[in-house]
Amino acid sequence: MTVQINSVQITAPNGPAYGEQLRIGLIALAADIAIERDFHRMAATDDVSVFTSRIRQGEPNSEATFRAFESEIPHVARLILPNSRLDVVVFACTAASMLIGAPQIEAAVRLGRPGVAVTNPATAVTEALRAVGGRRIAMLTPYTQSVTETAVTFMQGQGFEVHSAACLGIDLDDTHARISEEVFFQQALELDWKSVDAIFLSCTAIRSLNVIERLERATGKVVITSNQATYWHALRLGKASPSVKGFGRLFEF
Repeated sequence: MTVQINSVQITAPNGPAYGEQLRIGLIALAADIAIERDFHRMAATDDVSVFTSRIRQGEPNSEATFRAFESEIPHVARLILPNSRLDVVVFACTAASMLIGAPQIEAAVRLGRPGVAVTNPATAVTEALRAVGGRRIAMLTPYTQSVTETAVTFMQGQGFEVHSAACLGIDLDDTHARISEEVFFQQALELDWKSVDAIFLSCTAIRSLNVIERLERATGKVVITSNQATYWHALRLGKASPSVKGFGRLFEF
């Protein structure tokens, strides 16, 4: 059967598209199950949109696999909305950001996507802690002992006092994502948190977003997580101010 197709001529479209207020390009690790979901939960409006590209990832997590991301970043950044407006690019790995360094990450992103603002979880967390006055912190990670030591050293180098720290000893992102929210809640309460300013849950691949407000109520402390802080910082860099509720006191700053 021949179908007659009616070709309708319209004027060139100039209406709003997704992400009119802010477009975030997210470079997520190939095995990260959590961050894309978390960003979309926090971006509960069509005015802010998240566009994801995945970066190749070696296993298990180690300094070598983290440092290998730097050479891959330009190509991956180039794939995100290559012919459309993009405002902020997020490289989404906390431990790798601490190792590679913010200037190197920014330079690598801009090789693939010139002119955009750039952030990463290490930078975002430090900015978030400074915004909330969190100089003395308690820190929980899913990482191995050696990766956690690197993270503690990084935070100390940024001027924070790590008063209490614990790790869960896991070196695969797929396994990170299978740690229950209850484990993070209970293990955070095991930290020596009473004399700190803030609690930091490190890693983009963990189920920490949903425990933020519960942990804040239980402790009275500000709770910062990698994904929450990175989304918050992307909003700041993009000068966007949508209402974000349900993910902690950070979004009041």
